[in-house]
Amino acid sequence: MRDTFRTVGALTGLCVGLSLMWLLGWGGVLASGFFGAIGAVVGGMAGERIHDRGER
Repeated sequence: MRDTFRTVGALTGLCVGLSLMWLLGWGGVLASGFFGAIGAVVGGMAGERIHDRGER
């Protein structure tokens, strides 16, 4: 179940990262790779923490 939370968090973070890139007016492959990777990593970590918090 923890993997599901991590996956959903990573996909959500990816969307948020790319949306933030678009809102800031950035474009291109390098910027989308940067914002997408950071968003996916942070989203995956947040998903794991949400899962762990629910087990208490």
